[in-house]
Amino acid sequence: MTLNRNPKKSRPYDEPPKRRRRLIPDGADSTAIGFFVASAVWLAVATVIGALAIGIRLIPFELSFPLGLFDLSFEFGTRRVDAAFINATVYGWLTNAGFAAVAFMTPRLFGRPLAGIKLANLGVAFWNMSLAGGIAGLYVFDLGPNAALSAMLWLFEGGLATAALIVTGSFLATAGASIRSGYVSAWFAGVALLGLAGLLGLNATIGLADLFIELPALTVALASVFVERALMTIWLLGITYAILHYVVPRATGQPLASGGLAILTWLTWLALAPVSALATLQDTSVPFTFTTIGSVATILLLVPAALAFANLVQSMQGRWTLLFGTGTLAFAAISLAFLLATSLLEAIGSLRTVDQALGGTDWVRGVFLWAAYGAFSFAAFAIAEHAMPRVLRRAWGAGPLASGQLWLAFAGTTLAGLALMGGGLAEGSLRAAGTAPDAIDAALLLYRVPAFVGFGMVALAGLAMLVNLFLMYTSGEPVEYAIPGQAAPAAAGH
Repeated sequence: MTLNRNPKKSRPYDEPPKRRRRLIPDGADSTAIGFFVASAVWLAVATVIGALAIGIRLIPFELSFPLGLFDLSFEFGTRRVDAAFINATVYGWLTNAGFAAVAFMTPRLFGRPLAGIKLANLGVAFWNMSLAGGIAGLYVFDLGPNAALSAMLWLFEGGLATAALIVTGSFLATAGASIRSGYVSAWFAGVALLGLAGLLGLNATIGLADLFIELPALTVALASVFVERALMTIWLLGITYAILHYVVPRATGQPLASGGLAILTWLTWLALAPVSALATLQDTSVPFTFTTIGSVATILLLVPAALAFANLVQSMQGRWTLLFGTGTLAFAAISLAFLLATSLLEAIGSLRTVDQALGGTDWVRGVFLWAAYGAFSFAAFAIAEHAMPRVLRRAWGAGPLASGQLWLAFAGTTLAGLALMGGGLAEGSLRAAGTAPDAIDAALLLYRVPAFVGFGMVALAGLAMLVNLFLMYTSGEPVEYAIPGQAAPAAAGH
């Protein structure tokens, strides 16, 4: 009789089964996790570039050296750093967070798993690889007459458009015909996604056409500023409304105060958001009527903001104590406040006399900061705070890092925005008085230093978010979770 000298081989049940990892993940919520993690990384990158963009105005600095390839050279200057900051903010931080919100909300709104998860996960990689290449290219390729959000090379714009189309297709395939009777957040998200894919496709098409037939610079410039404004009002504003209408009722544990008011908010936003982009077409070749209609639409965008504010604040009634914590509702409330304030500031800025006095000054940058890092970012913080413990299946409450994230982002955005807007008002007054450019730059130092400090605080908030996500995954207690479309909960880790 032969004895087995290795007792483990006769007891295979003592060895845990080896997990087979797929090249492309297809687990429930894996798409949301991928986009959330990417958004946190891009937040850290964008805030560092943003601090650099303010710092380069305090201490002017330019750099250029040849790369030794096709007469290309690395160019470092104010315009290129500004473009990198805006693209990292909008396409990196906010759009990744918006895609994550769509991937998280859609299965829960329609009660079925996200369609085409493998393809959607390829979209995560495709989007972020295209974006990284595009931002690197901003320091190498000619920016031409393009606005910041249209300045990337057409090849990278096409990559972004393809990834956006993948996410849009996944959303529509999951929603199906149910979207007609779905919750209002799905309506906001659906229109916002279609708008994003269409605008990015338009960007790529213009870049490709310009490569072969050399479009007039004026045509490219006008199309570029139109697309940039439309991306803000259709995509970012739309996904912000979708997130806020989703998280507030869930954070309060109460239904939405008025479904009719939510539908009215959607209808007014849908009618006004595309039209408001016409206000940017300021040239003698464009009929005055078009820009006037666009300016009126920009002013009227205050209406959906006020409707959403009233409806969601009413939905918080009886749950006011949650506003004094650092949870989802606190982030959502700050987003609502910034949303209303930004809508008012943009309405004021669209007035022709104000635009002539303050256009091109730090006022514009301050309003952008309040919109991007106030209204839009705090909505993204709210959905991340609500969703991440659920998709990572970890028991994790609001702790000191979440507190630091909230207060650093709120104080930093408020300070930086106010300082830049104040600097813009001062710059407009000095220009009207005929002050020399050197004297204007010296006077603006008093405003740009606080703005630099404030945005440095926002950068620290981004770092706090990254560390919080890491600790949530590594230190949080695993919990059971429910997969949308399945009846029974599954044990964490299975």
